Amino acid sequence: MNKHVLEISTPVFRVLRKRVPLYVSWSDEKAGPTQHIVVDDDVYSEMIDRAITKRKSIDEVFLEIGKRG
Repeated sequence: MNKHVLEISTPVFRVLRKRVPLYVSWSDEKAGPTQHIVVDDDVYSEMIDRAITKRKSIDEVFLEIGKRG
């Protein structure tokens, strides 16, 4: 299965790490306003499709998932 790297904001990264830690793979948080996360091909496709369909950013889509957690 292929892996993809997505760039998300640090606050969204923190929500995901706390609420849905198994959803993505990543290393430790780095300094800066954005973080890189590694997701499987199916997760990547789902997030991109949701963002396009709902006309939202990747951050907004991941935040929705994190809040539902």
